[in-house]
Amino acid sequence: MQTVSIEKMTYGIDSLAHADDGKVVFLPYGAPGDKVNANIIEDKADYLRGEIVDIIEQSPDRRTSPCPNFPECGGCHWLHMKTEAQRREKEEVLDFILKPLSPGRIYPMEPLPDRGYRNKMELKLAIDGDKVILGNYKYRSHDVVQLRGCIVQCPANLAVYEQLDAHMNNPQQRALAENTKCIVVRTLDPQQHCAFYLNSPPTPDMLASMQAFFDQTETLSRLEAHSDMGNHLTLVREKGMFNFMKRNWRISVNSFFQNNLEGAEAILHTLISLYQAYQHKGKFIDLYCGCGTQTFLLESMFEDVYGVESNISSYQDALAFQKTRSNSKARFICRKAETIFNTPMTKGVIAALHLNPPRTGISQRVMRGLSGIKPRIISYLSCNPMTFRRDAKFIKQMGYKLENVYSFDLFPGTFHMETLSLFSRGQ
Repeated sequence: MQTVSIEKMTYGIDSLAHADDGKVVFLPYGAPGDKVNANIIEDKADYLRGEIVDIIEQSPDRRTSPCPNFPECGGCHWLHMKTEAQRREKEEVLDFILKPLSPGRIYPMEPLPDRGYRNKMELKLAIDGDKVILGNYKYRSHDVVQLRGCIVQCPANLAVYEQLDAHMNNPQQRALAENTKCIVVRTLDPQQHCAFYLNSPPTPDMLASMQAFFDQTETLSRLEAHSDMGNHLTLVREKGMFNFMKRNWRISVNSFFQNNLEGAEAILHTLISLYQAYQHKGKFIDLYCGCGTQTFLLESMFEDVYGVESNISSYQDALAFQKTRSNSKARFICRKAETIFNTPMTKGVIAALHLNPPRTGISQRVMRGLSGIKPRIISYLSCNPMTFRRDAKFIKQMGYKLENVYSFDLFPGTFHMETLSLFSRGQ
């Protein structure tokens, strides 16, 4: 047992303190300003991991969690801290991570609502005796915690959760529950999609069970059932179109789209304003373009526009939206980002390239390709500042300057954040 004072948060669930011998101690669920008794559970050469046993002096940043499932549920990490303190700590973490890159400026993190902001819900399933549990994994565990009372899911998702919970706990649906790996629900009003992901193809009784759930859940516009063998069921109910930024979009449940609508709008308005400040003679390539949201919003600024996306569902959604725009000049390609280089698309003047890779960042093959085409400007939307720092270092070595970094508190209650950065290499 050691008594330590929490100094700051890390990029992750842990807070940071120092032991008596000077070693760093990582402690989950600490808050800067806490003085705690900690039980050391892991002793490494240059750091310790521990658990808080009791709080001797409580930080002014600490609060009682507004969510009844925290900290047992692993979906959120920092709900024991006030929202303003969470954002302050994220800004300090981001500044620490990116300072070696010497950015022109890191702007203050844009605050966003901390309740009901998630439009996508991914439910794991577990069976405990007669009970079917739907929810998130516990922290560092594959035990499932129920989601009832979650404060970050939107109300429409939580309403479907209650109906799913009742349906899957009906003894007559036990076979379906045992064959279900997870269920995904996405609400983009008035559209609401639900997808069952199964361990094996469904039996006729399971298909009938999902049909019954769709019939009784009138808010659903689409229900699908998938296994490794393919799609087994698609049910559709006519609803209006999802409207975002004054346009109607089709966003499928398997497509990439930001989970926080207000945050997505803030990011896109910032991206548009950044591009409006530059000359755009040449091509625009939107790499990892998702459903093409930013492709369509920026296409009027460029001569030639390309969207590249490997996810077939996102690609099809982009094409579906394009059919509603007779004047769209964007061309969409469904392929991996690594394969576009040394093709006609990347020949000639590349005025700008936008990157929105997964959390793992850009592969070495993509980085080598970028070094060969050298766009005049590169914008990079990242959900992981650690992989962004790695990638930004290579981009700077190509002769680019990291101009500015904009950050968004897209996921309050968690340590996650979103950054939008701009690189330029001059004309």
